[in-house]
Parts: sequence; structure tokens; C-alpha cells
Amino acid sequence: MPRLRNTLSSCTSRILISGVGRFLLCFTFLYLLLLQICRYTFYRDPTSAFFDPSKAYRHIYSEQRQRQADAYLQAANVSTTNDVQLSGPEVTLCLGLATVQRPGEQYVRSAYASLMEGLTKDDREHIYSVLLIGHADPERHPIYHEPWLRHLSDKLLTYNTSDTKQMELLRSWEQTQDYRKKAIFDYTYLLETCIETGAPGIAIVEDDIIAVAGWYPRTIAALDIVKSKGSEWLYLRLFYTEQFLGWNSEFWPTYLFASVSIVLAVAAMLLILRHLHFHTSISAWLILTACFVCTPACIALFFIAGRMSMLPLTPGVHEMPNFGCCAQGFVFSSTTAGRVVGKLKEKEVGFVDMILEEWANEEKLTRFAIVPSLLQHIGGRSSKGDDFKPTEFMSTADTIFNFGFELYRQDGARITHPVDA
Repeated sequence: MPRLRNTLSSCTSRILISGVGRFLLCFTFLYLLLLQICRYTFYRDPTSAFFDPSKAYRHIYSEQRQRQADAYLQAANVSTTNDVQLSGPEVTLCLGLATVQRPGEQYVRSAYASLMEGLTKDDREHIYSVLLIGHADPERHPIYHEPWLRHLSDKLLTYNTSDTKQMELLRSWEQTQDYRKKAIFDYTYLLETCIETGAPGIAIVEDDIIAVAGWYPRTIAALDIVKSKGSEWLYLRLFYTEQFLGWNSEFWPTYLFASVSIVLAVAAMLLILRHLHFHTSISAWLILTACFVCTPACIALFFIAGRMSMLPLTPGVHEMPNFGCCAQGFVFSSTTAGRVVGKLKEKEVGFVDMILEEWANEEKLTRFAIVPSLLQHIGGRSSKGDDFKPTEFMSTADTIFNFGFELYRQDGARITHPVDA
């Protein structure tokens, strides 16, 4: 046994003092340092192994934006209709929002105010806003008699009570909590109302969002880009969540090919250097170590660091045919909106975003998204009754979140984002 220990000790010493040993020691030190940097840098990336939910879900910009919206709402409650700017004769965008009573906080107050706060006079003149109170008896909603509701909306929409058959259905859906039918009805009702305005663009947003200041000019600029592409498009997404934009298994052949190519490139580079000038210093063992230990370790770190950290979406308009989620905010052209109404009425039941995705896949319709997201989801409870499966930190509804949105910064009247730099 002493002889074996001496032999192992001798081998270990030789490895450590050899070129390969020194190389491995340096690589290990740098690799551990990189792991710590990744830990402190990529905690906001839900596609990363370093993701830390206890820090990542902090509301930074959205809290600031919510305070601005609440102050705006308080001013609107004490103003008169003569003090408030509404739409003008030339409307560019119809903005539709449906709201129902939720247990606890009514997010619609902050949602609607954030959409209105910060608009210039010219912006507001080009927006026709429609707010639907989604109850057969609108008095059920706590906001129904609040002054801001009539001061800030161009059209306060309720159901057509003269259609007795439809009203019976709506009451039945409310009593049985058949959200999948009622949500489809509300969405088509809003779309049809917006189509009647003649606005070329129609935005439908949910009542549990916060909008970035300056959302309207960014949306119009994005729409111009989408139209210039010339393809048949279904929607422009104002919200997406990054948690489904990771290294999806569908693309594993691409990832494997890229990884093997990198290993071969490293091997080729080292062999060329060894042949030209460094025959003694670049040994065969060093090449094997670099190719089959160090390079795979670096590739692994690249993947575990997360796709949104390693290959972030650049600012602007992107095609997003998959994994975007959810229905917090879509913009349609007036022409497409009519087709959307037809498709939703055909389906009658379901979730709007899932129906649209299925339809787009069938008909090869292009879908776009604005990066960074212009909306943030703030609702901790779903109005559809399909959430509350609590995780360690929050409800399922809480995890519908855009992490990039919280990086917006307001410097006076200027809104900036790190990816804009």
C-alpha cells in the first residue's frame, strides 16, 4: 500500500507540474470564476440554470409605472369631462379592454391608467378607447360608478340587453363560471366594436397589465415595420414571456451540430499551431484535454447560462411563431380582425391565444412581437379561474412575466432600456 500511495503521489505531482496540469489548473480557476459571474449576472433569465425566482420577479419599473398610473387616475376622478382629452376625427388605433370583477384588487384601474398616462395630445387624438364591463349586470363590477371610467374612455361598453337569448347565455356562463366560452364572446364583442370605428389598427389588451410610457408611438412604429415586410400577418404581440424561449428540444440537432463543429474547430486550430510553431509546448495530451474536457465544459456553460442571456433578442420587431405566450396584448389590422372574429365564433370555446396559434400554424400566418415588451402582466389571480396552483414563491398567474420589461428606466420624459443601447 505505501508503494501504491507513493506511485499515485508521484503521478499526481508530474501531472501538476506538466504543461497539461498547469493548463488544467488555470482553466479550472477561470471556469469557477465564470460560474460566479454567471450566478450574479443571469439570475433574471428564466431559461438559465442560474435563474433565481426570489430576485427575478421583482417589480422594478412596473412599480414606478403603477405609481404614475395611480396618480393619473386620482386626477381623472376629480376632473370633469371638459378637462380630459379624448379621440379626434382621425383615429389610427382602436384600443379595446374587457374587464370583470376579480377577487381582491381590481387591476383594471392601473392597467387602463397606464395606457392613458403619458400620451401626448396628438397620441390621444389618434386612439379610440373602448372599455367593456364584462358582466350581464355591470353594477357588479366595483369600478362601474367610478368617475374616471367615463372621463377617460371614448366608449364604455356593456352588453346588448335587448338580445334576451344572448343575455340568458351570458348569465348562465357567469353562474357556471364557464370562462372559456365567455372570454371568447367578450373578445369578439370588443373586436366587432373596434372594427366599426374604422381604425386601421386594433389593439386588444387584458385588464391585468401595466404599459410602458410611450407604448403608443412604439406600437405605431412597429406596425409600420410589420406592414413593410409584405407577408400575411396575424398579429403584433405587445407582451411575451421569456420562460418559453429557451433551448427548446425541437432544435437539438442544430445544437449538437454547432457543438461538434466548435470542438473540431478548436482541434484544427491547435493542430495547426502545433505544426507551425509550438510543437514542443502543444502536446497531444494538451490537445486532447482542450478538445474533450475544456471545450465541452465551455459549451455546457454556454447552454446552462440560458438562451436569453447568451443570444438575447435584439430590440425591434421579431417574428415569434412559437413559445411567446400569452394574450395580454395583441394588435391586429382591421382586415385581419374580421377574420379573427370569424375564427373565434367558429371555435366558440377555448383560450384566445391558443386558438390564434393553432390557426396561424394551419394557415402559415406570420406572427410578430415587439422587443422589449411594451406590457407587463401584474395579475396574481386569473380572471378565468384557471390559475392558483401555488409554487414555492407565487401563483401560476404571477409567473406570466416579462423580465426585460423591468429593465426600462425613466430619465425625465425619456424612456430607455439596456437593449436599446
